[in-house]
Amino acid sequence: MTLKTFIEKLNIVRPEEISICLDEEKNVLFLRYKNTLYQEVVPERPFPISYPEFVILKDSKGDDICSIKDIRKLDDKSRASLEKLLDTLYFIPKILKIIRLEATGDRFEWETETERGKRTFTTRGRRSILFLGNKMVITDTDDNLYQVEDIGALDEKSRKIIQSTF
Repeated sequence: MTLKTFIEKLNIVRPEEISICLDEEKNVLFLRYKNTLYQEVVPERPFPISYPEFVILKDSKGDDICSIKDIRKLDDKSRASLEKLLDTLYFIPKILKIIRLEATGDRFEWETETERGKRTFTTRGRRSILFLGNKMVITDTDDNLYQVEDIGALDEKSRKIIQSTF
């Protein structure tokens, strides 16, 4: 498939062309696009860490309906509906503070404070840590993701732990 064909297949829409509503009972979306109402629409974030504002909307069979380049440009109701479901589907705890980090061999035992409370988890080796600019993404031994949105915004102790370990 050529790049041009791939981009055409994405069917990137302008935010004003669509309207989105959440069916909270079924955790799916209703999408109005080109005078058609799609039911049981599921959003997919192909790049949840590096480009989370890009979303592909799929029908109940898993086929692409359209793509949204930047969900932040949607109308308030559509954006709120979409973000509520995305938060459920793509929950990645944000680390606010590193309380303790112990290294034993190639294993790291983390004790952290997240926006949802304290979390303790284990990672294996330095390859489970990804730095994207000033952002840090951590994959634990159970394949759960954790994120530090801005290393520079952490408290001094947390920054020192990261700097001395990585």
